[in-house]
Amino acid sequence: MFNALKTELSEVLHLSKDALHIHLGLAIYLAVLLTLARGRRLWLPWVTVLAFELFNEAIDIFHHGPSTAELSGSVKDIINTMLWPTVLLVATHILLRRARQMDGTGEAVGSEDGFSRR
Repeated sequence: MFNALKTELSEVLHLSKDALHIHLGLAIYLAVLLTLARGRRLWLPWVTVLAFELFNEAIDIFHHGPSTAELSGSVKDIINTMLWPTVLLVATHILLRRARQMDGTGEAVGSEDGFSRR
């Protein structure tokens, strides 16, 4: 059932399943970032995407069986899904660290997490 839903979503959006992993990973990351990540909890969106992806891959392996091809496909899917959320997490961490250093107090300029809420 879950695999049929993924296939149909891929066909409706005219995206390969690899592209679907990338787009959904970013969408989940941004949704959680904008709704839940405050203060020092900027890791929460990344962990959420990882949890969704590991659950998805567990279902795939359960459905198809733990063959070598399925496991290598799962590794590829995890990399596709986690690449850009990882880049965004690292970039945010670096930018916040630089903002704290520029402020000189160890705290980011504008708010506790470095993002102004105007």
